[in-house]
Amino acid sequence: MKKITFVMPTYNSANYLERTLKSLTQMIGADKAVVEVLFIDDGSTDQTLTLLEKTVATDPTTYRLLKAKHGGVSKARNLGIKNATGEYVTFIDSDDAYTKNFIPTFLKQIESYPDLLWEDVHQLKDSGLHQIRTLNERLKCMSMVLGIAKPFIQEGIASKFYRREFLLANKLMFNDKIVVSEDTLFILEAIDKAQSIYLSDLKFYQILEEHSLSRFNEKVLASELEYEQRIDKILQEYPPQKVKVILRIKLNGAFTLIRRYYGAKCLRKELSLSRATTELKRVMKKQKYHQSFVAGWYDELFSKRYRLLRKLLKYRMYYLALAVDVAIDKVKGLTWR
Repeated sequence: MKKITFVMPTYNSANYLERTLKSLTQMIGADKAVVEVLFIDDGSTDQTLTLLEKTVATDPTTYRLLKAKHGGVSKARNLGIKNATGEYVTFIDSDDAYTKNFIPTFLKQIESYPDLLWEDVHQLKDSGLHQIRTLNERLKCMSMVLGIAKPFIQEGIASKFYRREFLLANKLMFNDKIVVSEDTLFILEAIDKAQSIYLSDLKFYQILEEHSLSRFNEKVLASELEYEQRIDKILQEYPPQKVKVILRIKLNGAFTLIRRYYGAKCLRKELSLSRATTELKRVMKKQKYHQSFVAGWYDELFSKRYRLLRKLLKYRMYYLALAVDVAIDKVKGLTWR
């Protein structure tokens, strides 16, 4: 029986895929019998499929390939959840690296049958199983993901494992309406339903490259609003301490709208700075973002760029915030194609 399925969506990944496949092989080591690697190709048009087909041919009992029309990473991951045969599933990217001979450690960790397993937890005193049956316990885990509590873990999908039956029983899938923060929403939804989690400080996942930060997506605005709606619904019955989580999410959302939507539209010459400012102010007021700008509680989580933006937004200097953001991207040569 397969104990773990590594779901790897791919899309035009040929330039870096071979390096990742080598790291993946080293991570699995001699434990192929309990491992499934499920490639979900999202309509690649380069040599990605050729490389994947060669890999599957070397060991079809370990590697499987599903081909899909281009629909985005969320749809690809959902296809992986539905088709996985492993007792646990995790999601990996096609441009990263992993710890060698990881599987024996993983098998010991799941002996307690946790709903969730997190590796790469920073400042963790003791690895082990934790019950998360109360709202306060779940809120603590959410705060860890968002970097506002210690110990903490990187916010993205990396290093997080899910018992597949737990996902299916709770109908947990990635929301394909969301194009930014879809990872975080999925993680928070899983925490909201989970009863147990195994925390480990094992160094498992290394993010080597980021390939999507300067790609423009017209859906970013609608995506951010959908994301925040979902968060509000999840946290509806949580205690007052939830405000810290909400403010952290609002702050990140404001930065997303400035950099990846309104600032990007200015760089693409689809909006003037004046028009973008007017629209930004309207959204900020309607979504009640301003409270997240007032205190610098989370400044240490963000780069100097975003710390400066927060201070400008605190005093409602929307035009200047957008102008600064656009200027920085111009200096960096970003065009948001």
